[in-house]
Order: sequence, then C-alpha cells, then structure tokens
Amino acid sequence: MTGTVAARSVGFFARRWRREVSLGRLLWLDMLLVGSALNVAAAFAGLMALGFKAGLPVALALMHAPLPYNIFLVAAVWRRADRAPPAAAASARAAAALWLLASMLI
Repeated sequence: MTGTVAARSVGFFARRWRREVSLGRLLWLDMLLVGSALNVAAAFAGLMALGFKAGLPVALALMHAPLPYNIFLVAAVWRRADRAPPAAAASARAAAALWLLASMLI
C-alpha cells in the first residue's frame, strides 16, 4: 500500500523528467497551453513594471522569469520524444524548439 502512495506522490517535475507523462500532454498542455500562459503573464508583469517606472532591469527580470521553466519543458519534451515514433518525435522536438525561441523573443 505504501508503494502506491509513494508512486503517486512523485512531483510534477520528476514525473516529466522521468518520461512518465505522455508526449501529447507534455507538448500541448504543459508547454503550449500552460507555458504560453505563464509567458504572457510574465510579459504583462514586465510591461507593468516599466509602466510603474520600476526600471529596465526589473522589467527584464520579470519578463524572463519563466525561462528556466521553459527550458525544462523543452528538455522534457526532447527526452520523452525518444520513446515516440520517429515522425512524431521529430515534429515534437521541432515544435518545442520553435516555441522556446518564440518565448524568448516575444
């Protein structure tokens, strides 16, 4: 009984890093939906900081705060793609790389 409880209590990041989450969920839900929403919120916070005259370093720090999370998600997608068919793996990796590039530029 305790083994199943311990298995369920593995954290969000650990399950993704251990490839225990499906590629579709990781790509579409975690990265494109949640990650993009987080990036939009961080960009809004950065722009608000500029509007309140907090200074450029503070605004840039706020805008780039999700970057470690974004890099983690892209790495998790790349790791999980190892277990997918070659065509699905290639498209997931390309989408993840383009998403990371767009999240850093926008």
